[in-house]
Amino acid sequence: MTAEPEVLVLGAGSIGRRHARNLAAAGATVALADPVAPPSTDDPDGVHRIRWADADPQGYAGVVVASPTVHHLEQTTAAASTGAQVLVEKPLATNVDRAQALLGVNQRVRVGFNLRFHPPVRRLVGVVHSGRVGRVLAARLWFGHHLPSWRPGTDYRRSYSAQAELGGGILLDAIHELDLAVWLFGADLTVDSARLARVGDLDLDVEDTVRAQLRTADGAPVEIALDYLSRDYRRGIEVIGSDATARLDWARGVLEVDDGERVTTAPGDDPLERRYEAEAEAFLGWLDGADDLPVDVETALASLRLADEIRERSA
Repeated sequence: MTAEPEVLVLGAGSIGRRHARNLAAAGATVALADPVAPPSTDDPDGVHRIRWADADPQGYAGVVVASPTVHHLEQTTAAASTGAQVLVEKPLATNVDRAQALLGVNQRVRVGFNLRFHPPVRRLVGVVHSGRVGRVLAARLWFGHHLPSWRPGTDYRRSYSAQAELGGGILLDAIHELDLAVWLFGADLTVDSARLARVGDLDLDVEDTVRAQLRTADGAPVEIALDYLSRDYRRGIEVIGSDATARLDWARGVLEVDDGERVTTAPGDDPLERRYEAEAEAFLGWLDGADDLPVDVETALASLRLADEIRERSA
């Protein structure tokens, strides 16, 4: 890297602090601001807190937008207008219509779908894209985690996840799975049916469960299952092909490819923190003119469009 870049991180919640820590460790000087969170005395070297009133993106090489979803569009637009390169946490905005406005600054905005940096996911996508499973016949992607357990030591009821006015709800919170479907099968996915519901006993005003049936351009069904209710963290991807089935299961920590005669395996238990570190390194590399980040505005709009369609189908 040619020089130590200065990066502004907007939002000092769990993800904002993680971005700040990893960016500092990767060689950036980081300013961290939040309109609500109190100053911290345990920020790592290279990270300094500034007042929200002083969080002007002007003059920073890069800006990370890690605020609640409802603020993403406004803050990303303001940051990009200064000429800074911006990494905004997923999703771009609360709906596609609003997010379309960011197409005009596509060259300066990338979206933080960190699972695209997770080695086991990259291995599975590589298996599918290489043709090893053959023609895709069906797929399913799932995620579930008990919301009160997501951020130990905090009140989940006060998190953006639990509040509609902040852009919460499992559909947008777990939009990773929709982005992975786009990565695996392309943007031409159709939503055939969907159900959003609040079925658990959590104190929130958003959906805690999503079930959706999608279809690829070739007609293969793709099932999406998301929830805030599963007591144990669960996540996975299964792609059934004409020649083999590829399956990544976080709970078992393994990637399997089963062709009916034998099952080959690859590691699926890489440390999750590494994906955030790799994202930080890639962002600083992008600021320095190196390789691009994987999800631009246009790509991110594809998963947000699916989220909108899921809501419409469930209405």
